Amino acid sequence: MSDARNAVIVTGIPGVGKTTVIDTAVKMVKDKHNEEVPVLNFGTAMFEVASGRGLVEDRDEMRRLPTVTQREVQQLAGEAIAKRAESAKVIVDTHTLILTPNGFLIGLPEWVVRAIKPKTIVLVEADPEDIARRRSDDSTRARDVQMVEDIDTHQKMCRSAAVAAATLTGATVRIIKNRQGKVEEAATQLYETLME
Repeated sequence: MSDARNAVIVTGIPGVGKTTVIDTAVKMVKDKHNEEVPVLNFGTAMFEVASGRGLVEDRDEMRRLPTVTQREVQQLAGEAIAKRAESAKVIVDTHTLILTPNGFLIGLPEWVVRAIKPKTIVLVEADPEDIARRRSDDSTRARDVQMVEDIDTHQKMCRSAAVAAATLTGATVRIIKNRQGKVEEAATQLYETLME
């Protein structure tokens, strides 16, 4: 495998506006360089591996797989993404941490980040108050309610997880603030990371 680092992992907690930032940055690359940057959702990559092996028929079945099987599927999904990143820039859309009833679940475990070997891990962040407001205003999603203080803690925990993942792979970590009404600024920073 080539040592080229074309994968940029983009993370952010629910309600931060990650998808909007990604979509805007990808459009900037297309408009300025006529270059496509595929956005690979890690959950979708896992589903493709699991369904391809006959383990599941729909995404909801994924969480019912034995833990050892889920880890294997994560590893294979990471390797599939790394393969795509050998010859082209890609964005990996995922979560650094997932809030569960039993605490935070690592969304970028060691075997995933080592397989992907990202150039940069980007954390899209926003003011906790803005995230809480965006969540409450979004009637299209059934988001968990979190106190502003808990949102702040979640973002700080994501920073720690990103640094740990970068330590394992030599990736850089970039924090991009998605301030209210300033998505173009955040997208420009992601664009710059992609084109570096």
